[in-house]
Amino acid sequence: MEVHTQMKLLLIITLILFTQITFAEKYSGCEDPKYISYVSKRLAFIEKKKKEGYEKSLNDLKTTPFKSLNDMEKQLFLFSNTVLSARFDSEKIALKNILRYEQIDSKKPSYAKSGDVPHEVNIARGWIALNSGNDKEAIRYLLDSTKTKGSPVLGSFGPDKTLIRELYKQGNKDSVLKYLKLSESFWNTESAKNEIRIWRTMIMNDCPIQFSFWDTTSIEKLGL
Repeated sequence: MEVHTQMKLLLIITLILFTQITFAEKYSGCEDPKYISYVSKRLAFIEKKKKEGYEKSLNDLKTTPFKSLNDMEKQLFLFSNTVLSARFDSEKIALKNILRYEQIDSKKPSYAKSGDVPHEVNIARGWIALNSGNDKEAIRYLLDSTKTKGSPVLGSFGPDKTLIRELYKQGNKDSVLKYLKLSESFWNTESAKNEIRIWRTMIMNDCPIQFSFWDTTSIEKLGL
């Protein structure tokens, strides 16, 4: 009987603590300093992981140079790193990687060409434009990146989110909304529709956004 009572008491305490934690994690709105700080830290973490991943890829090339890779290996490297190169390398190096990516894909028959290439190449060019201070050109490339037949990767994981994170932070709300709308032509799973709906709601409320899965929990805590 005593054991049963202790277990019951422990359960009650656990429920109270869980309720307190859940309540404490709720935000008063998109201007809540706790929410702004949370998103800022998350974006910094995402940026850090992306940069570390790219640096690792470059270190791997010291052991196995790019020119020694076969076409499949080259394509896999460029699939993962063309956009990152545009973000972190000089314009000269970034354009070299874009050209490499386009040349490999151009060797394939039309039915085998990847829908990932036009998407990523335009995103990469958008980053180059943005890094040089040309916002209008960056937005043009952003929207052009949606002119793709799609791919299994794009259909499952969706379009690039890196460029819209930066453009949105700079106030280009309408361009981000248009990009999400155009992306629905190839990214239209139920989870994709839900994420796009959430981002639209957050954009219309001028919320800081991660443009990641974690926004699905943030919107609940924001009460939107």
